[in-house]
Formats: sequence, C-alpha cells, structure tokens
Amino acid sequence: MGNIMDYLEWRGDLTLEREPFCEVDNLLMSYLAYVRMEGIAPQPGEMPKSLKEISQEFFQIHSEEYLKKEKSLTRLAWKVMPKMVESERFADIRIRNFVNYISQENEVQFCAMEILLDDGTSFVAYRGTDDSIVGWKEDFAMVTGEVPAQATAVEYLNYVGQNCDCELRVGGHSKGGNLAVYAAAQCEPEIQKRIMTIYNNDGPGFRQEFLDSPGFSMIRSRIVRIIPESSIVGLLLLHDTEPEIIKSTQNGAMQHDGITWDVCGNHFVRAEEINAGSILFDKTLKKWMDEIEESKRGAFIEDLFSVLEAPGVETFTELQNGGLRTLKEILSKIEDLQPESKKIIQQLVKCILSSSTELLTAPLIARRDEWVQGWERETETEHFGQAEWK
Repeated sequence: MGNIMDYLEWRGDLTLEREPFCEVDNLLMSYLAYVRMEGIAPQPGEMPKSLKEISQEFFQIHSEEYLKKEKSLTRLAWKVMPKMVESERFADIRIRNFVNYISQENEVQFCAMEILLDDGTSFVAYRGTDDSIVGWKEDFAMVTGEVPAQATAVEYLNYVGQNCDCELRVGGHSKGGNLAVYAAAQCEPEIQKRIMTIYNNDGPGFRQEFLDSPGFSMIRSRIVRIIPESSIVGLLLLHDTEPEIIKSTQNGAMQHDGITWDVCGNHFVRAEEINAGSILFDKTLKKWMDEIEESKRGAFIEDLFSVLEAPGVETFTELQNGGLRTLKEILSKIEDLQPESKKIIQQLVKCILSSSTELLTAPLIARRDEWVQGWERETETEHFGQAEWK
C-alpha cells in the first residue's frame, strides 16, 4: 500500500483526460490548501499563477531546513507541491482567488483557494485544521452553533462561482470539509447547480437544523464523506451521509492526517468498520450533547481543552509523545474541574488517550489503567492576504 505521495509516483503520468478525477485527487487538492502560500498565490482580482510558479517562489522564501522544523500534523503539506509539479497530471494546474484571513476580534480563521484543473473544472479547496490543540478546539466549538468561518465560506464560494462559468468541485480536510459542505448547501442556487461533488475529508458534522435545511437536501447526494477507521473529528456532531471508512498507517488520533491514509491505485483502501474506541467516543459525546444545556456547551469545551493543554504541549503529536509525565499532568488537571464537567471529560479524555499508540505501549498500560480506574472511582487580530472579495 502507499499514500498520496506514492500515488503521484504511480499515477502522476496519467493526465485527467486519460484518467478522470478521483477521490485521491480530492485529498491532494485539499492537502494543497495547507501549504503556506501567503504573499505568493494570487488573491481575488489577480491573474492565476501556475503551481510551478508558486512552488518556485515558495522555495525561494522557505528553506527545507526551516520547513522541517514544523511540528504540526500537516507539516508535510509542502512536500506535496513539488511532487505535483513534477507530474503530468497536475503540472499545469493554476491557482487563483487565494484568501487567508485571520481575525482574533471576530474569531475567524479562514483560508481557501480556487484550483483550475486541466479538465476545465475548478476545485474550491478550504483549509482545515492541523493537529494543533487549538485547531481541534475550533472543530469542537462547532457544537455550540455556527462558526464565523462557515458564513465566510459561503461568501467565498459565491464569489468564485460568480466569476467563472465552469463546473465546480468543492472540498477540504478537517474543518475544511465541514466548510465545503456548508458553503455548497448555502450558496446561490445557480452556483449550487454547477457543483459536481462535495468532499468532506474527516470533517466535523452539523446541527440537526442544518441537515433539515432545503439547501442541504439539494446537495446531499453529491457529498462524498471520507473518514479513517479511528476517526474522532469526523464523527463530531451529526451527519446525514454514510462515510467511506478507510485504512491508515497510523493509529488513533493521528489517523486524522490525510497523508497517512492508505492508497491503492485510484482509491483509498477500505476498512470494514469504525473501530470500537471511536464508536465509544462518539456515543459519549452525543450523550453529553443530549443532556447538557446549550448555554453551557462553550464552558465545557473550555474545560476539555484546558485538560489537553495542561502538559504545556501545542499539538496532538507532542501529546502522544509525552508519555507517562504528560498523562499524569492531564489526570491532575481533571481533578480541578467542576463536578458537572469532570465525569464526561474523564470519559472523553480516556477515549482520546486510549487510541494513542505511544501511551499504550506495554510499560505504560498498567500505570495508565491504575490512574484512570482510581480517578473514576473517586468521582463516579491579525489579517494576512485579506482581499476585497466580500
């Protein structure tokens, strides 16, 4: 088996004319959105640039030594770009309408681009979150209602659709997958009709009122939802689309990284079912949502992430690699929580940590279980590249 990098080696010589766009291509487009193209990719109103031009400028600015210091889950996104440039399949794609907007004041983190493909279509790619704890917090915050990035995603898709007349594909990974579905459901009807497929790659779901909306019913049949067998983010909230469950070379939370997804030919390798740990996490979270008052959900999210941030780490990669000391600090922080949050957070954190390969190595199992069982008994405003496209 291989991954998206191997796919470019195996099938990069096959143009879109010879071999039509497939689900693996979708992940490459979505992963490309993670590349830090600020100051390089053309903004709305500017002429498109080839990926080759963007890649050359990118590596003039960023050395490989600098890029290798990146610790996030999407740290390898930049490696996709030169591989795509070298392939016949993607060598001539062009990018335009790059927007990267961050506002602390309005609590908006939004990045998107339009990718012009050789088959005459455009792929609208929304950037998602990496494995930073702050990024996951943004995904979890969707349980409290619409986030500002969703409304921005609709405006962006309307702008792109109004300025081209081609057929569209829309997609993204993590939060980007959620934004893709939301924007496709809420965009103008004339644009919505031109959308061929919407790809949600392990992205969070939605509240029931959105799934009941007329806009969602219009696009439901065009959604492709892809999740790894140990999905966590991709099970958040509610979905009305059966997922394609796929295998990954990683375990637990680290399966969220699309570069770990198993590829064979022009498709991902299917898994039989979601694993037990992910099912338990999903049931636990949904049970909490049914029981807790909506006004208290925000405070609960703050409590949950204060626990995950307790060891002083910034990413889930670091959390995994923290070992016994990290686990002890997390359990200590849980003891400080209010009773109404404590029990459910114990269960959720246990699900997250139980899927961590580093924390489940043999020497740690007994100590982890001893602590977990013990505590269960006791408690039974910046702007980057903002363009005038709104």
